[in-house]
Amino acid sequence: MSENKVSRRDFMRIAGISSAVSLSTLTGIGYGLFRSVQGDPLPIGSPFVLDSTLASDSPRNPVRGPILILTNSTSSNPFGTYYEEILRAEGFNCFQSRELSSLTQSSLEGIDIVLLAEGRLNSEQVELLESFVYNGGGLIAMRPDFQLEHLLGVQGSSSKKEGGYLQIDKNQPIAQGINPVSLQFHGEANLLSLSGAEPLVWLSDNTDKIYDFAVVTINSFGNGRAVSWAFDLAKSIALMRQGNPAWANQDRDGLSDIRTVDMFVDWIDLDRIAIPQADEQQRLLGNILYALSQGKKPLPRLWYFPENSGSALIVTGDSHMNPAPFIEEVYSIVEAYDGEMSVYYSPEIHDDFGRILRRSRFWATDHIPVVGDVLGTRFKSPTPMKIQQWRARGHEFTLHPWVDEGIENGWSTYWKEFTGKGYGPISETVRTHRIMWSGWVETARLQASYGIRMNMDYYHVGPSLRKANGEWVYGHLTGSGRPMKFVDENGNILNIFQQLTQIADEHLLSMDVPGWGCWPDLSPQDAVEVYKQLLDRSIQGREYCAIGGQFHVDPFQLGGEAAEKGRLFLEGVLTHARQANIPIWSAQHWTSFIEFRNQTNFVNLNWINQDQVWFQLSTPANTTHKLSVMLPMWQDDRKLVSIEIDGVQSSHTTRRVGGIEYALAVVESSSRDFIATYQ
Repeated sequence: MSENKVSRRDFMRIAGISSAVSLSTLTGIGYGLFRSVQGDPLPIGSPFVLDSTLASDSPRNPVRGPILILTNSTSSNPFGTYYEEILRAEGFNCFQSRELSSLTQSSLEGIDIVLLAEGRLNSEQVELLESFVYNGGGLIAMRPDFQLEHLLGVQGSSSKKEGGYLQIDKNQPIAQGINPVSLQFHGEANLLSLSGAEPLVWLSDNTDKIYDFAVVTINSFGNGRAVSWAFDLAKSIALMRQGNPAWANQDRDGLSDIRTVDMFVDWIDLDRIAIPQADEQQRLLGNILYALSQGKKPLPRLWYFPENSGSALIVTGDSHMNPAPFIEEVYSIVEAYDGEMSVYYSPEIHDDFGRILRRSRFWATDHIPVVGDVLGTRFKSPTPMKIQQWRARGHEFTLHPWVDEGIENGWSTYWKEFTGKGYGPISETVRTHRIMWSGWVETARLQASYGIRMNMDYYHVGPSLRKANGEWVYGHLTGSGRPMKFVDENGNILNIFQQLTQIADEHLLSMDVPGWGCWPDLSPQDAVEVYKQLLDRSIQGREYCAIGGQFHVDPFQLGGEAAEKGRLFLEGVLTHARQANIPIWSAQHWTSFIEFRNQTNFVNLNWINQDQVWFQLSTPANTTHKLSVMLPMWQDDRKLVSIEIDGVQSSHTTRRVGGIEYALAVVESSSRDFIATYQ
C-alpha cells in the first residue's frame, strides 16, 4: 500500500468509530477503545463539600520546635490558626501549635518563643506567661489581653482604631529593612501608650504622619522580652490578601459581573499597591523572632525561592478553544527561554454525541497515518496525544472553567467536557474565566474540593486600578507577591494556595480582541517595563516576590497586530526574567515547589556545645526540588563561620531579609543533618 493511501480496513475502522462508541455508551459495555465521554468521576467531596482533607482546624505541625503558637478557640477572632501559614510562608518551619486551654508549665519546656493569638486569658494562663518571660522566654502577644499590660510595658485605653496605617520607628534596629513608608493594616487595633516599653512601630496615616500611639512595642521583663502587637496580624494579613469580606458578591470595580478585584476597590491604597505590604509586615514579624532568639538557639529558615533565586516568573495563558498550532506557538516561545508555561483551556461544550464524534476524530488523528494528518490539518483541535506531548515537555495544560451560571454548575460542566474529550487528568492549578468569584472564599473552597492546589484568580485588571488623577498603578493587589493558603471566615485553612497574577496582557495592551479591556493602552515595550520594574523591586529592593503573568493564546490566533503585540510582550518579559537568572515556571511547577517547601520541617534543634547548633532538615520524599536553608549570620555577638551538611563543609551565599543578614546553603531534596558553627 502506498503511504499516501488508506487501507480499506483503516477506512472501515474510522467509519465505524462513532457507531461503535455510541453502542458501547448506550449498552454500558465498558469503555472499549475510549474512556467514557461522561468524563472522569468527580473527586470525593465535590462539589462544594469541605471534608477533613481541605482544612486544618488544629495543628498540622506535630514537630516539637522552639516556637509555640498558642491559639484560643474561645476568642471572637478565629484567625489564630493562620499564624501557622504565616510562619511557613516566612520559612520558620520549626514551630508547634497548641490550644491555649491546654497550656501547662510542662508544655513550655524547651520553648524559646511563644506567639500568642488574640483572646482573653485566665489568671493561671497569665501567671504561666509571666513566669515564662521572666525566666528568659520571648513572648509576642497579638492584640493582648489587658492583664498582660504590665508584662508588655504598655497601657491601653477604651478607644479603638478600625484599620489604618502603621510606620516603623526608624531608630529601632529591629525595624531596619522594613519599608519606611506607612503601610496599611486591617481590623481593630488597641490604642497603646508606652509604659516602659520601646516603640518599634507607630500608628500613622496615609501622609506618613505619626501619632502618639504605638502599634508594635518591645519590653524587657525579668530575663526575657515581650512584644505587643496592637492589632491581630493574622486577621489583617487575611483581609489584606483576600479582600474585604463585607464586599463579597458585590460588583464594585466598573467591570461586569463579580470578580476578585471587586473586594479590593477602596480597600487597597493605590498609592501603596507597588509595595507588598502584607509581606513587609510578615518580615517584620521575622525580625522580631530573630531578636527574641538572641541568647537562645538561632532560628533556621527556608528561603522563599528555589536555590538562591531572588524572584520567580510564573507563566500562564488562558486559551479559549484556540487550535493546537497557536498553543504550540506560545509554548515554543517560552521553551526558547528555557521556561515552562501553564495554559488554561476552555473547550467547546458539546453533548455526549458531540464528544463521541470528537473522541473518535482525536483517536484517528493520533493513531492512523495519513488520515490522522488530514484530520489534524483540517480541524487543528488539540488531541489527547498532543496534550501528552506538551506535558512531557514540562508544560501544564489544564482547565479554564466558565462559571457564568454558577460555580458548581460551571465546574461540573467543564470538568465533564475536558475529561470527556480525553484531555485529563486535570492538574492542580486553575484560573477561572473572567476571574469570576463567589463569596469571600467560596470559589477557593470549591476548587480545593476538586483537588486544585493553587488559584491564579486574584488578578490585576480593570478601571478601578487608576487613581483619581488618571495615573495607572501596578503592583500587588493583595499586598503580597508570594503564595499562601486561603483561610475562611471561621479560621479554617483551605488546602489551596493563592498566587497573585500581577501582569496581564488584557489589562496592559490594546488589542482588537473581543472582550479585551486594554485600559492603560500601553505599547508592548511599555508593558514589559511594568514587569521589569516589579522584577527590579523584587530583587534589588529585597521585596522577593513571585510575579504571575497572563499571556493569552487568543491574540496569536487572531494574527496581525494582535499577535505581534502578544509576542513582543511575552518575549520581552521572558528576556528580562532570563537575564535576571530567575526560574521561568508553570504554575504547576511553582505549586510543586511551594507544597514541598511547605511540608519541610526543621527538627531536633539543639546546641551541641557553646558554639555549635545541630538540627535536622526533614523533607517530603520523591522530589527533585532544591531548597536554600537560611541561618542568621550573627547570633548574639558570635558570627557564623561554617555550615556542615551530613558532615561535609558546605559553601554558602548571603542575603538580607528584612534587614537581617542570613547565610544561604542550597540542599538537594532529602533529609539532612546540619551543624552550624558560631564564633
